[in-house]
Amino acid sequence: MVMIGRYRVADPLAFPNLSRRSTIADAVIGLILLVLMLAFSSGLTTTVQVVSLLIGLALMCRRSAPSVMMLLAVTSAVIQVATYDVAVGPCLLYSVLYYTAGNHPDRRVRGASLAVAVVGSAIAAWVYPRSTAFGTDAEASTIVSHTMTFVGIAVLLVGSWTFGFIRYQRHSVEQARIAEQISELERRRLLDLYDEQAQRSSLARDMHDVVAHSLAVVVAQAEGARFALDASPEAAKEALGVIADTARQALADVRGVLEELRSAESTAEHARTDRDQLYARMRAAGMTLQSTEIGDEDAASPLSVRVAFAVLTEALTNALKYGDLGAPVYVRQDWSDGCRLTVANSLSEKPLAPGGAGHGIRGMAERAELAGGTLTSAAVEGGWLVELVIPARPEGPS
Repeated sequence: MVMIGRYRVADPLAFPNLSRRSTIADAVIGLILLVLMLAFSSGLTTTVQVVSLLIGLALMCRRSAPSVMMLLAVTSAVIQVATYDVAVGPCLLYSVLYYTAGNHPDRRVRGASLAVAVVGSAIAAWVYPRSTAFGTDAEASTIVSHTMTFVGIAVLLVGSWTFGFIRYQRHSVEQARIAEQISELERRRLLDLYDEQAQRSSLARDMHDVVAHSLAVVVAQAEGARFALDASPEAAKEALGVIADTARQALADVRGVLEELRSAESTAEHARTDRDQLYARMRAAGMTLQSTEIGDEDAASPLSVRVAFAVLTEALTNALKYGDLGAPVYVRQDWSDGCRLTVANSLSEKPLAPGGAGHGIRGMAERAELAGGTLTSAAVEGGWLVELVIPARPEGPS
């Protein structure tokens, strides 16, 4: 961002997602180096002072306005070539500028800066041995001196560019790896939702088979007993017996379905295993987790355990997407009176997955409501907090 009068002009080559703190840091450090260079160049030639000023300004805007940085750097180099007056100290700071160019996300900037580094090294190899800064002249310069100068400058410029490019490559690989982790977590979450829906459908079918069949038999026998009560008491008695047997069998079938559902739900032991695997995946993605657990999870209802694990998965996925991986994520689970789950993380100025439609938060809130609890997901000072509360005996129908 560059100020022109009262207007702010954004550099199209500015580093994406550059935080205000980083911009201020570049400006402050560049300003300090600028003041130091001007102080040391006092009493020297005008060329050295101008070059010090240009390089200092380039350092101040190296990431917020790379176009200005490159223009200032090239201008300072042209002045030295034109005057054969080299500012040796300030020129060492070209390494910072080329490191920034090598780390730039735009491939055109990286390619152009590398070409300038090579060509500039060749030109500087011709100029430096003849510079007045070294007290030499054209006759004193030799092919050996030109070659040694070229190698030294190329090591400084191209080497700095290479370090920046390596940093860019590592960052790209890390982003790709974390993006893959996020995709895997999203895939697992969708599979869990599919399994949950399949279980609900299976339960609905089983309950329909049991209840519909049993009630049909009960209704038919009850109607027959009502009409046969006066004419044939024995037939009515037999019908009532069938009704009792059918009701007992239906009750046993319903209990069996509920027992099957209870065993299919995540028990505390199963939930702990899933949670350990979830933590392992998050840590493998670069997240630092600090987990605290209070109370006995076995005493909680299977529904509370399942909802807590689903909310924990979603909250950690959001922390991976939008959080600062350099700061720890705090997880606290309290089972002493129902379920209270809190997940706190710091927000990142450069999120891995910016944006978001908010479906995950709505899904967590719906799950919490289904279990008779409440969910809060909101920004707090210094980060984001997700809190799930499920009472031990939630109000409403069980």
